[in-house]
Amino acid sequence: MEKNICFIENYKDIEMVSKKPLLQNTIFIPLNLETFLFCKKKKFEIFDFKNNILNQFHKKALLAGKKFIDGLKFNHQLNYSLKSEIIFLLRFRLNSVLFIIDIINNLKKKYVISSIIVSGIDKKFHTNSEKENIASEIIDNLYGAEYKVVKLSTNNYQEQKPFLYRSQISEKLDPKKKKILLSNVGYNFLRFVKFFKKKNVSIYVPFFNKVFNIKKIYYYLKGFKPLVIKKKRNFEEKEKIFIKRIDYFYNSIDLSYLLNNFYNKYNFYFNEIYQHSIVLKNFINKNNFSLTISNITKGIHGSILDKEINCNTLCVPHGIIAKAYNEHDEIYKKTIAEAVFNGESKFFAIQSKITERSLDTHAIEGKKLTTGNLIFASIKKSFKKKKYILQASTLKDFSNMQFLGVEMFYEYWDNLSILNRIAKDRKYKIIVKPHPTIKNCTYELQKIFKNLKFSNKSIDHLLKRTSILISYSSSVIEDSLNSFIPVILFDKASRYMHINPFKSYNKILPINYVSSEIDLIETINCLRKESIENFDKYVFKSNFKENIDKSILTLI
Repeated sequence: MEKNICFIENYKDIEMVSKKPLLQNTIFIPLNLETFLFCKKKKFEIFDFKNNILNQFHKKALLAGKKFIDGLKFNHQLNYSLKSEIIFLLRFRLNSVLFIIDIINNLKKKYVISSIIVSGIDKKFHTNSEKENIASEIIDNLYGAEYKVVKLSTNNYQEQKPFLYRSQISEKLDPKKKKILLSNVGYNFLRFVKFFKKKNVSIYVPFFNKVFNIKKIYYYLKGFKPLVIKKKRNFEEKEKIFIKRIDYFYNSIDLSYLLNNFYNKYNFYFNEIYQHSIVLKNFINKNNFSLTISNITKGIHGSILDKEINCNTLCVPHGIIAKAYNEHDEIYKKTIAEAVFNGESKFFAIQSKITERSLDTHAIEGKKLTTGNLIFASIKKSFKKKKYILQASTLKDFSNMQFLGVEMFYEYWDNLSILNRIAKDRKYKIIVKPHPTIKNCTYELQKIFKNLKFSNKSIDHLLKRTSILISYSSSVIEDSLNSFIPVILFDKASRYMHINPFKSYNKILPINYVSSEIDLIETINCLRKESIENFDKYVFKSNFKENIDKSILTLI
């Protein structure tokens, strides 16, 4: 049977497909939740991800990614922050390529492919933005000689090569005053701002775009001062090439040209990070900062933890770092740790016993600082009865795809379908907190899953009325445990266990793993009846304010 296949990557592709007449005899391949919902709404024939993208592919892709990263060779001795940013983004590109290869291989087994339809969007320069279109380039490069590739648009972006300038910081600081630099104020880092403001310690946060006066006033009222990194436009710098030529094959497919091209598109971005990090680190040392704290260890945010920093440096991971249990699990969990719990920091905050046990399989170079909870939610009291079940999981887009330990967008749809059904049948009140990457899909999801309630309110707010958390993998798991709310790890694909629950002779625990709808219902019912104990097996029972006082204050 002959079929056309049409890839839809993001909202830009949706706009193009919407303007075209309905493509006959076509299988549509959405590449994220937004495009998946579009195809569902249009009642297109959608590629059967569930029965084609199997667990074995996830494991194979992880091994391929490890082989690729292990084979990368660098031209310069780089700090961990820049090196890990390069590794992270190139791995994302490889993952996107592997996903498309597996889709095409499965389609080849069942159909004669008449043509492959793509948007045709192809940009010359990439950043770490999730909005880059890359599917057209992948298809054209790998399958252009084998199949007819139809491009819905040939009007590519008119891009001029940007100029690379030296960076500068013009602010003048009092070298005698105690100062702390935070990488950002996300992930509850405002707790540090509020705490140190009372201690008369100045808090600074780097910004890489112009900050208008009204914003500066807002930040001052919040308790921190923006440190603006600007471009010194009278000093142009020459771009460096940070890696040697990539030579990589996957299943006898030569991906070298494609991956080298992706690196070249990123190279300007990598050089900007390099320039920003030089001036930022020099500024920190010159102005006698007492401490730098980051929740990210890669890229420009991670650079404030690099070994050149003279003062104390502290990594406070915002992700949930857990012990690995097998080969594939270890590859995935080390990948997560690369971004939030690795690198050159002098100190690493151990916020939970989960993270403490992760050190059995994950090594850190700096000193471990057992702090207890610093930035996760900590809802100890609630003035309203906790009556909701909260669902929250991490989802990734096509351009930052990860395998094994992340719920795929089509799996997310299936799990919402299950929750929607049991909410109706069992009268459960279930709130779904969409991941930030799919926040724009909230309205459409609410229209489809009418028995669920969707909310983009903060996790701290939602946990106040939550009795049970359902997740696949997410930092919300630690938010929940620190708030003494039990967790159900719902893994319908039987692929990944984020945390291995303690065994306990059929007793319900703070963390419970299930892989079927029946077990999910049974566990919910048990959790609603029983009082759950033993949270201290997973978290330290201490207040985050006390933890900041006793652990962080000593570092300055």
